[in-house]
Amino acid sequence: MLIETLVTLIAAAAPAKPPPLAIAPASLFWRTPTPAYAPEKRAVDNWRVESALWLDMKPLDAARRALDAEDGEPARCVKLNNYWCVKSAGWNGEIAADADGHVAFASAEEGAAVAALLLRRYYVDYKRHSARAIVERWAPAQCSLVIARATPPAAPRSTPIVAAGQTAKVTPASRAGMMRMLPQRIVPMGLAPRGLQNTLRARWLAAHGRGDVGWGARRARPGTPDLIPAPSIMAGVSEALPKRAKPLPAPLPEPNLNATASLAALPPPLPPLPSIGSVDCSGELARIGNYAAHVSEGIAATPNDDLALFDADGQPTDNLAKALVNMAAVEIGPARPRGGLVTAAVAQLKRLLDQPATPGAGAPEATSRR
Repeated sequence: MLIETLVTLIAAAAPAKPPPLAIAPASLFWRTPTPAYAPEKRAVDNWRVESALWLDMKPLDAARRALDAEDGEPARCVKLNNYWCVKSAGWNGEIAADADGHVAFASAEEGAAVAALLLRRYYVDYKRHSARAIVERWAPAQCSLVIARATPPAAPRSTPIVAAGQTAKVTPASRAGMMRMLPQRIVPMGLAPRGLQNTLRARWLAAHGRGDVGWGARRARPGTPDLIPAPSIMAGVSEALPKRAKPLPAPLPEPNLNATASLAALPPPLPPLPSIGSVDCSGELARIGNYAAHVSEGIAATPNDDLALFDADGQPTDNLAKALVNMAAVEIGPARPRGGLVTAAVAQLKRLLDQPATPGAGAPEATSRR
């Protein structure tokens, strides 16, 4: 009970606003040991004290964090004193970087000052005025590649192919299909054998045909003249008919379905189709939209509107501090930086702008955390 009371009193003594020396963080370094970065822990050794001072926490929670008595682990950028997850680019106060390139700052004040300077570079130098335009570069999308193997088209159905020296096995269903494909027996294209209505003239025309011999002549033995008695209506016509110039063609033999087929060697099979890749950005686009909506809260009506972070002369407005708080709440949520930390960062940026030359002018555009 005594320890809990002591911790509460220490936490209550923490100032709600930064002391005047916080505007110049380097002036505090001579009083404290030089901060060091531990790669195995991915943390700066003073991150607990820094977060207890500069994050909006209850006094008891701040004391537990400072004394390493809390239960959970904060966001990774909290342990780097980098509440905006800025990536390494040779910033002031940068002592190291983790495996993903996030800066490990010596203090939270240095991280806030760099975040304010980077926002000005986005807004003034690169003309990114809306929350969406800033977030798309601050935390760009990391689209995932989806691999989809193409399905080969189904092979068309056909009759079975039999190699030379093998016997074709034909099922009844396939036998009927082959019979439809084979040439059929030739059938004489004449009139009805007995003629239409079985009249005398019809029977004579059916027997003779047009340019062909009759059915009676087909039944005669080879080598004998084709003799058919002439009907009475054809009196005076010779009964002797000339011999057939060409014999009738012999019918085609029945197909032998058990015969072997001699086929040429089949071509080699086609190689498998290559994999088709598609990029999936749906989740990342939703994340960027939510991020931009949080940044524009209390500043602009929509994420696509101008945030008005700086005036025409490039000086920061009151919206800059609001945007910094909103962005940090997304990066290290649910924790939020204290107002004193952001106010100190904006004040330091104003002093840098009042100098004749702005440090870092013309540097390449940097990303924040991705």
